[in-house]
Amino acid sequence: MSSTQERIKKRREYLMKKGWAFTGIGMNALLFVVLTLTSLLLLFLMIYFHLYSFSYIFLTIIGVLSFGFISWSCVRSILADHKTAKQLPYVPPVTVDTLPAEEVLVRGVEEPAQEQRKVLLRGTESSAGTGEQALLRSSQAQGEE
Repeated sequence: MSSTQERIKKRREYLMKKGWAFTGIGMNALLFVVLTLTSLLLLFLMIYFHLYSFSYIFLTIIGVLSFGFISWSCVRSILADHKTAKQLPYVPPVTVDTLPAEEVLVRGVEEPAQEQRKVLLRGTESSAGTGEQALLRSSQAQGEE
């Protein structure tokens, strides 16, 4: 495998790892917000509807504590994913500017050899009667326009 192909593969792997890390951060943040709002809603409902019996208070405390623990786990996961994303070594994109010289195709500026020139000026079947000079004049006239 060429070095360019390996660099492309490493870049693709880097982007996948970085993407999954940020996806994890986003999903955990969303879950954190939902659980926090649910905990606050439970407390609000208990107070608003004057549910002060032991069973309601017990269930609300259990709900708030369990949602709080899961929210805390989400925050820990967010911090771990952020640390993972930050520690990934940067892999630059593969562009023409970063390719090694032996892998860049450079077009020559010299006139083609005489044998090759005849092949390049060869007419097609529709212009079989047209000579090389007419084809050359035709292409030069188009280039001047």
